Amino acid sequence: MSNWCDVCEIAQPDDICESCGADLTPSEPGPVPWRWRLFIVATIIYLIWRIYQLISWLLH
Repeated sequence: MSNWCDVCEIAQPDDICESCGADLTPSEPGPVPWRWRLFIVATIIYLIWRIYQLISWLLH
């Protein structure tokens, strides 16, 4: 699998670009920001509430 150099815009077989010398090793992804976690929790709570409303509407 070849690595892509964003500076030279060419594929390179090694972890270092032969043309410009840039490091091509992929970086580790960081942790999920707290805002996204809050968004996901709020979305789950909202969906549970809407499902509850749907079930109560169907039963009446």
